[in-house]
Amino acid sequence: RSSDLGSQKEVDEALSQIGQKFKEINLTNVYAPPPVTLPSLPMATWLMIPDGVTVEVIVVNVVNAGHMFVQQHTHPTFYALRGLDHQMFLCYSQPGIPVLPTPVAVGIICAAPKDQRAWWRAQVVAFYKESNEVDVRYVDYGGYERVKVDVLRQIRSDFVTLPFQGSEVLLDNIMPVSDDHFCSEADAMVKEMTSGTALLAQVTNYDNATGLPLIHLWSMLGEEVVSVNQELLERGFAQCIDAY
Repeated sequence: RSSDLGSQKEVDEALSQIGQKFKEINLTNVYAPPPVTLPSLPMATWLMIPDGVTVEVIVVNVVNAGHMFVQQHTHPTFYALRGLDHQMFLCYSQPGIPVLPTPVAVGIICAAPKDQRAWWRAQVVAFYKESNEVDVRYVDYGGYERVKVDVLRQIRSDFVTLPFQGSEVLLDNIMPVSDDHFCSEADAMVKEMTSGTALLAQVTNYDNATGLPLIHLWSMLGEEVVSVNQELLERGFAQCIDAY
């Protein structure tokens, strides 16, 4: 889906640049190089971003300028995702797969059709009885969507052994300048800075309200390493939470 940052040498150079600019951050690259063999995996778990180290990520869904989903594309488990996508497409393209029992239990994992070309693993996060709809969160590719219950299908147990690859994260220490949401220009800037490129991320804290990881995110622009968090502040699209 996206290119790697480049050679290990380039990644190491990027890490050393960040180290010079942001002294307090531990810059051990934990996934260099990834093991070739897949470890045996437990039943479905979320693939967490490890605390306090810098990892390569790709942004797969931008909810808004301060809220996104990332994949750790150098993690050993990531390589199994494409095969899983293919297997799910073959399975759910067949008729007769059981629908979800209603009322739908919030929190369950199911299979959801996406753009008529794919079936994605999804988690039900809300159920609306009157309209027979649910809100789902896509656990590998990120994002939220409201869909009719009858398009969803029960998921096979072997389809939930791979850890969920989409980590939902918030950018640390930034908040909208006014109101309770970022402006469309801020959202567009983050999409532009993160689209189609590998980035570097580090978990620096956890959000009290949601429990989501708070991260610092860096983009490689040519030879330059640019902090996405800092860029939002410098362009006036966000303010520091620390200032409060």
